[in-house]
Amino acid sequence: MNAQVETRRVRGSFDGLRALAWLAALVPVLACGRQPTLEDVQEGRAEVTGQGVLVIAIDGLRWDHTSLAGYDRDTTPFLASLGQRGIVFSDAWTPTPTLVGSHLALLSGSDPSLAQPPSTLPGASGQAAVRPGPAASAGDEAWFVPEDLWLLGQSFLSQGWNTAAFVDHPMIAELRGFSTGFRSFVEFGGDPLEEERAIGVFGVGSRFVRWVNKRPLDENWFAYLHMHDLERVWVPGGGVSSTRGVAEATADWRPRMELDFAVPLGVTEPLFHVLPPSRASSVRGVKMGEYELRYDRGIRALDANLARIIGHTDEFGRADDVTVVIVGSFGVELGEHGLYLQGGLVEEQDLRVPLLIRPSAALWKELGWESDDEGRSAGAGRSIDALASLLDVAPTLVDVFQLPSSGRMLGLSLRSAMAGEPGATRQRLFASAPMPAGAAVVEEHAIMTLYHPDRISTALRDSWGIARPSADLGAGLDRSLVRLRPREEDAGERALRALGPTEEARFRAAQVAWESLLMQERRALHFGGEDSDKPGVAEFRALQQDGSLD
Repeated sequence: MNAQVETRRVRGSFDGLRALAWLAALVPVLACGRQPTLEDVQEGRAEVTGQGVLVIAIDGLRWDHTSLAGYDRDTTPFLASLGQRGIVFSDAWTPTPTLVGSHLALLSGSDPSLAQPPSTLPGASGQAAVRPGPAASAGDEAWFVPEDLWLLGQSFLSQGWNTAAFVDHPMIAELRGFSTGFRSFVEFGGDPLEEERAIGVFGVGSRFVRWVNKRPLDENWFAYLHMHDLERVWVPGGGVSSTRGVAEATADWRPRMELDFAVPLGVTEPLFHVLPPSRASSVRGVKMGEYELRYDRGIRALDANLARIIGHTDEFGRADDVTVVIVGSFGVELGEHGLYLQGGLVEEQDLRVPLLIRPSAALWKELGWESDDEGRSAGAGRSIDALASLLDVAPTLVDVFQLPSSGRMLGLSLRSAMAGEPGATRQRLFASAPMPAGAAVVEEHAIMTLYHPDRISTALRDSWGIARPSADLGAGLDRSLVRLRPREEDAGERALRALGPTEEARFRAAQVAWESLLMQERRALHFGGEDSDKPGVAEFRALQQDGSLD
């Protein structure tokens, strides 16, 4: 598919009579000397011919609390229905539970640690020198997008597409380099001249809708929407829980009995085994079951607002012309490993996120899937359980829309999986977290987590093993903590025996090799090295694709 000629009509061929009827309806529009509008589309006098790509990134959305994952509360009915019209990647992971890092990964297709200065990052030996910070995404304050790092917007913009970003947090900002490649970059809260500077899905969604409604019908466009609502749901009135219809839909939800306990309030953050002061309710003694209920209701409200945003683009004649990508940027801990109401570890709750792609009609055809008489693609409704990473989103869009890039995106294109070709795209993925100096290597059946508690702040380290010590994290504070375990909750004894010293050594070798390559890449990006100073992209891809490491 050539992005430069993508203005062709993609909604199917008209026969002669329908074409004449459509042209006759358009004559009055042309006679008035004006461009066709979306109202003309609705009334059949004009047609959308440009393509759109809409990427929606949602902070704090973990996979296992969505209807896509079979959660026992119907939190995302719209995403479930959208999945029936698209493709769901049911084993997708973010490479970091941090705010700046996760969005950098989505927009660059490269490891998020490239945004942090080399002096603050793990070295080739696997040791970390992390500067502790006061927030859950500790170290984010030092992160910025390197000037030479190619971002996804540049790929679309270079081919004549209009590009826009609508963000929902002051850290995702032009000053940090995120505006590269976007013709329009709308900062947190919108235009300072707006009468009502709404935030969250309401503000981001309304600004996007106004922008897309102004697009010429033959214009190709790419939009990036960032939503931070789920990080605000912990206090009453936060997030989007007041959305119309949500109270009725969730009226029978009750706090779980197993979460009928209160967690002490911390005096600072981040700390283990206490509630972070910035997120805890002002009402003392709120039980964890109530916090989880707020989170799930927030997801349901966000889902309802996503339905309105996508529905708006669809009802104005763009249903067949827009490719939609919805992804969680990182997850959140609800006490599973000692952290409450925040992410920051390299565990499944922090890293495993939903990834859903609804291709446009033209893209379905490009992928080789035919449509039935009702316009439904034969490829729709599939759930792909192969490993996927947020690093793969940008390379996938570059691949399927045949866009240029710098050639240094480290993620892997998911095009073959979307086209229904057999075989996994990747064998493993890598993740890191600066707050507890952690790293993870994930494969299909096992995960290795590595922590360096001796390289974090004293207060955070002291909270590690107190109160209710986590069986997962342990209480050893004077050495690195490595855990290799099956991903299946009910793994048998044979599976446990298979993950012995040999397998641990293999996982450790992969992690050290990955960090070694990243260190070389990072030095070249931050200190202006030549291309010869950078490792080959093939080396990065081999580590993600080769299961043997031979």
